[in-house]
Amino acid sequence: MKAKIIPWIILGVLILAGASYSLRNVFGNRSEFVVSGIVEADDIHVGSKVGGRVLKVAVKEGQAVKAGAPLVLIEPRELNAALAEAQASLRQSDAKFALLSAGYRKEEIEQAEAAMRQARAELDQQISGPRQQEIAQAAADWQAAKAQAENARKFLGRMDGLAKRELIAKQEYDDALTKAEAAEQIMKSARQRYDLLLAGTRKEEVERARQRWAEADARRRQLRGGYRKEEIIQAQSEMEAARARLEQIQTQLDETVIKAPVDALVEALDLQPGDLVGAGKPVATLLRQGSLWVRAYLPEARLGFVQPGSQVKVRVDSFPKKEFSGVVRRVHRQGEFTPRNIQTHEERVLQVFQVEVVIDDAEQVLRPGMSADVTIQIR
Repeated sequence: MKAKIIPWIILGVLILAGASYSLRNVFGNRSEFVVSGIVEADDIHVGSKVGGRVLKVAVKEGQAVKAGAPLVLIEPRELNAALAEAQASLRQSDAKFALLSAGYRKEEIEQAEAAMRQARAELDQQISGPRQQEIAQAAADWQAAKAQAENARKFLGRMDGLAKRELIAKQEYDDALTKAEAAEQIMKSARQRYDLLLAGTRKEEVERARQRWAEADARRRQLRGGYRKEEIIQAQSEMEAARARLEQIQTQLDETVIKAPVDALVEALDLQPGDLVGAGKPVATLLRQGSLWVRAYLPEARLGFVQPGSQVKVRVDSFPKKEFSGVVRRVHRQGEFTPRNIQTHEERVLQVFQVEVVIDDAEQVLRPGMSADVTIQIR
């Protein structure tokens, strides 16, 4: 008999509990209401723009890190070699640009001016022709050479008579013949030089001297004017390109040290030294410190009581006696769980709107995934 009564007693208790809950909602405190949600955190997926082999893993899962702290190091040897090459190329292009910007050296300009003056003097000499003193000197040299040649011929004639009578040795006659012939050649050469001076400078020689002077003067003006503007611009472009290449490699080298962008907690990091990581691929997941928030869903009938910036209270099952303050960060504009065709009032109450509530967790006791109740004041 008692076994049959027990189920009825349990049913009665449930009915009374439901009635009490309904009466509390009807006649109880209507200044606030509660919505449930889940604690979440803003996660950050970090990686590197360059791939490579893992050299070192500096942190472990669950470890708190500060902004800028190294997480994973990638082998940089290839990039170090490329950096050295880029630095050498930049130094070379810098030196070339500095050389072209400074222009030619003073000694080069002075040497070019001296060469131009010498060429000009030679040209003036060719144009003016031989001086009268030179002509007179040439005439005197010719007369002297002529007199020596005549004396040599006379001496040869006497030696010839003596040789025929065999009064001298044949060698003495040969020596006299050689001297006579040499004197004759000297006389002819002196006569040719005298004739050339009398005739003056040829037109071809003057033109050649003029060309030599023009080349020397052009070289002088080139050195004084410095390098061409186009050459300097090209050298500057090469220098800027080398500097950009160096900065690019330096940026890639910086990417070999994967750092924490903000203060965070290492949520997931499954790497070992020697592992290969791809460029642009996440290698670790971080949870931003102080970024815990609750994702809750607000019924459409309560939508008017909540707006961004509203102060709320949050409770979690893990700390039932502790109350956390929170601020509504966002109320989504798009409803969810909505029936396809809304026709009646009963169907309209099924629509909810997602709400994001930022939690103040100064003691850092909350964890993502916890169930939370958000108490919202009705104003």
